[in-house]
Amino acid sequence: MRGVALALGGGGVRGYAHLGVLAVLEEAGVPIRGLAGSSAGALAAAAWAFGHKDPWRVHEAIFDREVAELSRAGSLRALARLFIAFRRPAVVDTDRIEEGLKALFGEARLEESPIPLALQAADLLTGEAVVLREGPVWKAVLASMAIPGLFPPVALMGRLLVDGDVAEKVPVRAAKALFPKVVAVDVSNPPPKEPPRTALEAALLAGEASRRRLKALALKEADVVIALDPPFPIDTFDHERLEFVYELGKHRAKERLPEVLALARTRLRDLLPRR
Repeated sequence: MRGVALALGGGGVRGYAHLGVLAVLEEAGVPIRGLAGSSAGALAAAAWAFGHKDPWRVHEAIFDREVAELSRAGSLRALARLFIAFRRPAVVDTDRIEEGLKALFGEARLEESPIPLALQAADLLTGEAVVLREGPVWKAVLASMAIPGLFPPVALMGRLLVDGDVAEKVPVRAAKALFPKVVAVDVSNPPPKEPPRTALEAALLAGEASRRRLKALALKEADVVIALDPPFPIDTFDHERLEFVYELGKHRAKERLPEVLALARTRLRDLLPRR
């Protein structure tokens, strides 16, 4: 069978690049047989599957001034300092985001998706990857985007779920369970070049380094990798970069389009190991 599944990774505003990638593949006639997403990739996967292909429309439906303030806070490191100072269970109240997701997806359920859809979250207590294939789309997206400490965890399936990036930043395994030919889209920032200035920054960088290593292992299982590779770091909530990352996603997809087309044409039986 022709086509590919996509594994869309997390990255905050950089996740809008996924919609640019998908636009290029659609224009090229690549059949999309499955979409797996984590965090921002979960939002992009669900939005595309249910026909919301305009990144500005998706953004306006969900995010409000409170979330926009995150970009003006400077970075997640600055937010972490606010979190410690205020001693709140979460920095952001997600009521507005929840309302936006409900307005965007309505009563749609994951199992009703026109394209097979798998959204990845993580169990806050065990760190286990939790792949959501059934239930309300809005709640699955909310769980997959729930950055620990920043957004409150989401109670679902008898678990407390948080951002899927905690378990696997690019959900390649979830995509392979949908369809065996996988294109992974990694929208990560480049690794930092400067040493940490504070103990808090060092702790945050250590967590990022661990996720980077797990991501590298996951990407080895993909057949084609499209990396956003931004020319400079783009903060998670720098929504002023939306158009830039969308166009960069399109550009990176066009660069790898010959490989994606070749993979899409590959017969499934040719992927099986020979005896």
